[in-house]
Amino acid sequence: MKDNPYAAHWVDAVIRKAYSIMKSWRKGYLRRKAGKIKPRVRRRFAKCKVTLMKMIYEARTIRITLRQGEYFYVSWSLAWSRKGSEGWGVGKVIMKDDMVIIPFKSSKRIEVMRVIGWDSDELSLDGY
Repeated sequence: MKDNPYAAHWVDAVIRKAYSIMKSWRKGYLRRKAGKIKPRVRRRFAKCKVTLMKMIYEARTIRITLRQGEYFYVSWSLAWSRKGSEGWGVGKVIMKDDMVIIPFKSSKRIEVMRVIGWDSDELSLDGY
């Protein structure tokens, strides 16, 4: 970490993603659905953790910390989803070589009046 110029949260995110890729490959390999060749990342990407982002909702901008004191600003004010994103929160931003993907999430609660649960077995179909 002494020679790393980036924020520590970026290193943590990369390590977690690498473990996830290797765990997925290992599971497929043990089930004989993947070959012996270990996985490679074909397209570079980085998933920005929430701790590295600051949302400026008035300006419709996200400030992403790259290094201490160095920031990258992403604006969604001219995006097609500007009107549709009113009242929604911003999720984990995904940065690729040629684009930035900004997922939106809703925090609206939906009240359900009646709930139905189905259970199916070999000889029966039960509803609750």
